[in-house]
Amino acid sequence: MPSHSNNPFGIKATHGQKFVMAPTHEETKGHKRIATMAPFRVFASMDEAFDQHGRLLAQHPAYQLARQNLNNPDAYARALTNHYATDHAYGSLLIAIMKKHSLYKYNQ
Repeated sequence: MPSHSNNPFGIKATHGQKFVMAPTHEETKGHKRIATMAPFRVFASMDEAFDQHGRLLAQHPAYQLARQNLNNPDAYARALTNHYATDHAYGSLLIAIMKKHSLYKYNQ
């Protein structure tokens, strides 16, 4: 989480939003990781960050395919790949974390 941002999800800032510059890694189309600086959004509180993250996943057009898989956590995770994060293995990494920590039980 960038310092002084209240941004645990790493949401990038868009035009007109308060931000802090912080180091990060992006992945190129050729799957090469490059170090860069990026503007991360600043939230007034963690509550605001969690609310905004929920709205982003629930409403942003980039996550429409993921929302079609609400009852299938693995398909949802795979659908986030190339939209939510630049890492081409994001969905697989998320699935591995869900399995390792038995997170599927929370889908009941």
